[in-house]
Amino acid sequence: MELLHRRGMEDLGHLIETLLEAEATSACFCKVFHVLKGWLTSAKEWERERALRVCTHVLGACKERCELTRGCPYKQFGSLVGLLGSLTSDCLDTCHQRAWVCLGYLLQMQAKSMKVPQADEIRCLCEELNSPDTETFAETCTQITKAVCRCIPAAQAVDFLTAILDSLLHVMPPRARAVRKWVFIFLVECREEIVQEVPKILNTLYSYMQQSTHRPFLLRAVFLLTRFHQEPVISSLLQKSLLMDSDTVELWRSLGRSILGIQILRCLVEKLNRAGNDRLGTDSSPCEQHSCQTALETLTITRAISEVVFALRSTEELRRLLPHLLPSLLRWASEMLGGERQLLLMTSWKQLHVEKPCRIFLSAIKLVLGKCMAQKWTQLLEIWGVWARLEVPVAHPEGVRLLTSVLLNAGVVSPCLVKNLLPWLNSCSVQLRMTATAFFAEVRQEMGKEGVRGLLPRYCCLGCLFLWEDPWRTGPWSGVARGAPGRDQVPTALPVVLFQISRDRRTTGTSERGRH
Repeated sequence: MELLHRRGMEDLGHLIETLLEAEATSACFCKVFHVLKGWLTSAKEWERERALRVCTHVLGACKERCELTRGCPYKQFGSLVGLLGSLTSDCLDTCHQRAWVCLGYLLQMQAKSMKVPQADEIRCLCEELNSPDTETFAETCTQITKAVCRCIPAAQAVDFLTAILDSLLHVMPPRARAVRKWVFIFLVECREEIVQEVPKILNTLYSYMQQSTHRPFLLRAVFLLTRFHQEPVISSLLQKSLLMDSDTVELWRSLGRSILGIQILRCLVEKLNRAGNDRLGTDSSPCEQHSCQTALETLTITRAISEVVFALRSTEELRRLLPHLLPSLLRWASEMLGGERQLLLMTSWKQLHVEKPCRIFLSAIKLVLGKCMAQKWTQLLEIWGVWARLEVPVAHPEGVRLLTSVLLNAGVVSPCLVKNLLPWLNSCSVQLRMTATAFFAEVRQEMGKEGVRGLLPRYCCLGCLFLWEDPWRTGPWSGVARGAPGRDQVPTALPVVLFQISRDRRTTGTSERGRH
């Protein structure tokens, strides 16, 4: 019976070979493997074993006669490798051995069609698959895996991943280990070739997260992709809906927990700083000043920042980034004051169930400060009702002053933070001028002239920034009517005081040079 079965399979292989010779086209070659795919992915061991036997026979006959396939291995190489890759750890010894032999044949055919210089080395490597030594066989399999991955064209990267990840939906643990190994090796070995395909690869991994129980593996794969292609991965993730689903949230948090967490956060801060810069230049209302696209962009980046910060492990690194992160978030919280109308017609905004867009930025600030300051300071912010004040245009300046007071007492106001906020005093945006003036007013009140002088960076030319005879006429509040929200809550003498500090410093420096 066994003899009849073996002869029957051999005859079937010869028949397929004859068909390929009779119709020597790539389409015929594709049809053969399309038929065999159902058997190769079967849950029955004997069906997989028979299909692999036929594959071994067909590929063995074709590897020396590439004219039969008319370049088909090159066009279908990625999907064929993905189909066979998961079978390299099959529970049946005959199955995984034949899977390796098939991959060896495919590799040789691909090397010939691509005219790879190492074709002879590849042929010798494939011959070592017949070695009886277990260690030699394992090392040869690893080398073949790397060689095969390097031969997968970048345009077929998604085909390969789709074919091999499909097997995750119905394979046993041993074959799942093979899938993980193939995916990881592919992402490492082909990192330079797949740059243009990164968005498609990320979407493929993301789609399988939604239908697979192998989430830790897929998250690890996204981490590897991010490690080599940080900017494309972050940009692709930000293209997803503002209304983040659980998978997107988990992706951001897994990246935040990784060793790349602070790098990703820094990249997001840079994107938030650049967002909408080309639209800032007029004294207009938030609805006119920022398009819905810019609003959505900043809100999406901020939600990503919140998820990364939530999972971030290093609070020390976060504190060092605070002088750049806090101004970015506070800027857009101020800019979005009263900007609900521009988002009312957007479906994605309605689904968030958030009344005010500035609340998303304030929630991010609250989360960041909660990790950078002691609990007593965050509790004080709640007791003073700072967050409620910051989201109301009329009470916003008072909220900024109370926030600044807490930041000063907590010791997180640095010269770098001051440097980043100084340009706001000359901003074309009324909201930013209001926020900056309230901030520096509180600094002056809390620390006095000498304290402010210690915070001001030496390289800031304050004489150019604050040379105003009348701050209401030529300063940051020029053009703002008396009685406007926040206008009369800020000391008018602040710019003059800062200019006086700058002049005192120059005078002191001149006298010291004269003594020397």
